[in-house]
Amino acid sequence: MSLTIDGLKRLLTAQQINFTAHPERPALIADFTGENGRYEVLFDIELDGAFLQLRTVNWLHCPVEHASLPAVLRVLGEVNYERRFVKLGWDPSDGELVAFGDVWIEDGTLTAAQFSRLLSIYLLVVDSAYGRLHTTFETGKDPGDTPLKDTFGGERTGPEAHPSGGDVGDKVRKLLEQLRGAAPSGSKPGEAPEDEYV
Repeated sequence: MSLTIDGLKRLLTAQQINFTAHPERPALIADFTGENGRYEVLFDIELDGAFLQLRTVNWLHCPVEHASLPAVLRVLGEVNYERRFVKLGWDPSDGELVAFGDVWIEDGTLTAAQFSRLLSIYLLVVDSAYGRLHTTFETGKDPGDTPLKDTFGGERTGPEAHPSGGDVGDKVRKLLEQLRGAAPSGSKPGEAPEDEYV
C-alpha cells in the first residue's frame, strides 16, 4: 500500500486538524500555533505515495550577508546533530530556513498512531528550534537549547523519547490541541475556507 491524498486527509481529520489542499500537487497545508510562534506546515506526498514529507513554509529567513548567519548555522548544526526525525536546512540562494521530517512509507501503511506520534515530535522540535533560531538571528547569540516539554509530562531529553505510561492517544491529542491554530469560525475539522491557502 501507499499513502494517498485521501488517506492523508483522513489522518489529519482524525487529529481534528484543519487543512487546505495545495492547488498544484498532492499536498495539504495546515497551521499550528506553539509557545514560540505560528507555523504553516506542508504535508507533501511524493513518489506515488511511497514518501511523505512534513515541511515548514515561510518559517524563518537569514540572508547570506546577515551578521548573525554564522551563529544561526551553528544552531542548525547542533539541532541536526541532536534530533533524529526532524532536520533543519538553510537555502543560501534566498536565506530560507526550513524544518522537515521525511517518512518512507514504501509498500507499508501509515497508521493513525504513527502519524500522531511523528506529528507531535515534528511540532515540538519546530516550535523549540524556532524560538532558539529567532533569538540567535536577532541577537547574534545562541540562547542555548531548552528541554522540550510536552503533555507526556515533564522534561524530555529528546523528542524521540518514549512517553512513560498512560494513553498515548489522549496525550498526543492534548498536545496537538495546544499546538493547533484556532479553527476559523464555523469550520469543521478538515475544512477551511477556500481563500485561506497561502
